[in-house]
Amino acid sequence: MRYSLCWSGKADKEFRKLPSSLQQRIFDKVFSALDDPYRTAERCEGYPYFHQRIGTYRAILKIDDSALLITVVRVGLRKKVYDR
Repeated sequence: MRYSLCWSGKADKEFRKLPSSLQQRIFDKVFSALDDPYRTAERCEGYPYFHQRIGTYRAILKIDDSALLITVVRVGLRKKVYDR
């Protein structure tokens, strides 16, 4: 079963500030998770979310199995994206 994709307001704002080549890499990586998100995403320690690695950038995902929905919560550099 295929999941749907949703972007939070904060993630969308962070995503639009990135260069277009990096945006394409991030979008491709997140889009690849729609078939099986647990294959490409790892659980974040200490957080109820998952993350995907895209070079030095990370996409923080919230996976809702009951609604088959993946929400992109944050996108950014690894050293900044985990800050609350």
